Amino acid sequence: MEVLIRAAHLADKDALGTLKLRSTLAWGDHVDELLALAEAGQFSAARLPYAMVAELDGVLVGFITVVPETGTEAELEDLFVAPELWRMGVGTRLLNEAEHRAAQLGIRSLHVVVGDRARSFYEASGFLFAATVDTEFSHAVRMRKTLP
Repeated sequence: MEVLIRAAHLADKDALGTLKLRSTLAWGDHVDELLALAEAGQFSAARLPYAMVAELDGVLVGFITVVPETGTEAELEDLFVAPELWRMGVGTRLLNEAEHRAAQLGIRSLHVVVGDRARSFYEASGFLFAATVDTEFSHAVRMRKTLP
């Protein structure tokens, strides 16, 4: 499986929103609440400079958004993969590339807020528990990773 990782383009915006919603709904949690949110299936054009996409045979199959904050920290805001490709390495490829690019820009620490289902993925990728937080739908954890 040859997955291409590249910078997101304006032409990707609608596909990113669609993939975000499809991937989120695939868990089967909070479906009615998510469908009631207009922004659940949208991707902000303002976030495009911070996003990278994964393509398989020219089809967008995943994306990651890493937004720099003050100093040397950044927030991993989004990481979504088409459900049919879960556990096939696409998310790991996106995360590794995002970490590499962030480190090149002087970012030394990434943080992410995740629910229980995604926590083990981030732990396996070297993220450590930082705090418990409340989100709109449930509790979650903030995790942090120091970059080389």
